Amino acid sequence: MMYAPGLLRTNKLQIVVGKRLFTCVLKTMDTKEKILDSALRLFARDGFEAVSVSMIADELGMTKGALYKHYLNKRAIFDSIVQHMDRQNYDNVRRFELPGDLLQGMPERLRNTGVEKLCAYTMAQFVYWTEDKFASRFRKLISLERYRNPEMNALYQRYFGSGVLEYTEKVFAAMGDNNRGGLSPRLLALEFCAPVYTLINFFDGGGDPGELAGCLKEHMENFVAGLEKRGRTLTVSVPAAPAKAELQYPRSSKYSQEGFLSMMTGPNPLKLTEELLEGNLIREGGTVCDLGCGKGLTSLFLAREYGFKVVAADLWNNPEDNAAFFASQGFGPDRIRAVKADVMALPFASESFDAVLCVDSYHYFGRDKSFLNDKLLPYIRHGGYIYIAIPGMIKDCHQCLPRELLFSWNPDQLDYIHDVHYWRGVVSAAKGIDLLAVRQMESMDQVWQDWLRQDNPYARQDKKAMDAGAGKYLNFIKIIIRKR
Repeated sequence: MMYAPGLLRTNKLQIVVGKRLFTCVLKTMDTKEKILDSALRLFARDGFEAVSVSMIADELGMTKGALYKHYLNKRAIFDSIVQHMDRQNYDNVRRFELPGDLLQGMPERLRNTGVEKLCAYTMAQFVYWTEDKFASRFRKLISLERYRNPEMNALYQRYFGSGVLEYTEKVFAAMGDNNRGGLSPRLLALEFCAPVYTLINFFDGGGDPGELAGCLKEHMENFVAGLEKRGRTLTVSVPAAPAKAELQYPRSSKYSQEGFLSMMTGPNPLKLTEELLEGNLIREGGTVCDLGCGKGLTSLFLAREYGFKVVAADLWNNPEDNAAFFASQGFGPDRIRAVKADVMALPFASESFDAVLCVDSYHYFGRDKSFLNDKLLPYIRHGGYIYIAIPGMIKDCHQCLPRELLFSWNPDQLDYIHDVHYWRGVVSAAKGIDLLAVRQMESMDQVWQDWLRQDNPYARQDKKAMDAGAGKYLNFIKIIIRKR
């Protein structure tokens, strides 16, 4: 166990665990980030309620007026701190690749699985929560305040309590009973997680972070060895685990009535949206533009199920009809505003939205590499998100289109859909963004089944190709973008 040298020269915090190098890049802060850093330092030292905007301004050597140019009040500063932590947490999940050499003796059946990824991610998070000063101060703040502030306790539970335990439990639940050695996912999650936070407490008491990370690595090696032993013991006497269950959609399953399903204009957009927004980082109560909303079904879904304020924007559907539908569901224009909008000239003020959602529409207008910078990003606040779900191909085959596809669609129509590699190239050309995800979605079969059961001419036309086997060439692709 050792620290990698060169911290001051490289502006990187590095720690080596086994053969794995964990790196936290340190960057120069702008004024807004300096305000957050100073505020958090004071919050962690004195408590949130005891710190005033004047104290934060004095700490930075600026006037209150200058600070108010960046943040409206102390609450806005705190909200930005939480958003920063959420983004960093998401980035840690996204960036961390399966290491392969982190743990000695990782059982072959556990390699490239959720268990191996959980171990790798846990080690990265341990380094982050102990070695990153901003994260450490945030941890101290919510640890102290959780006893007197329900909101702080909810944050603490999300990062260090029930949220972590539930996530870990899901990883073990996905293994099947055989591979768990008969133990419940909850017990395994408790066994895995408890030492992690004990070691963080030891760090707070002055423990050496390198030695503690070594202890964590040893704990995880012992844990997976025990998991492997339990699995082998049970293999002889327990029947094989059942086949993997279909994906569950607790939110969109509420909209299975014919009145809602008949509003679909393609593969089930609600299930696509539910998968797309799993673990989303849009701020609570944020303003979301549902771009290409069609008849407004996804807009209703965003408002009712996620609590967002929604702008339902579409060029082809009458906004008055959409507004009437929203009103029939109990949502007035203060919660869902219907707008006629052309994506090439959106009628909104700059930085109007915390996020933009495009389900089954972006492929019609977003193939130009300049589109994001010229037409869409100006309307999204800094730190905001774009969530996209589009029909795609598993592998581009436009040079020799399979005949199954041509039962329903002509070459011009198929030119709108492409594979993950194509879309990564298009989107990554944009400036001022972080590309968080471009990957195949899991809901392909279910969303198509829901659509093909509909009795309308478009579904019947699509059914010709799908019945002929076109589905083996197709997928849905999710794209998640953050504006810097």
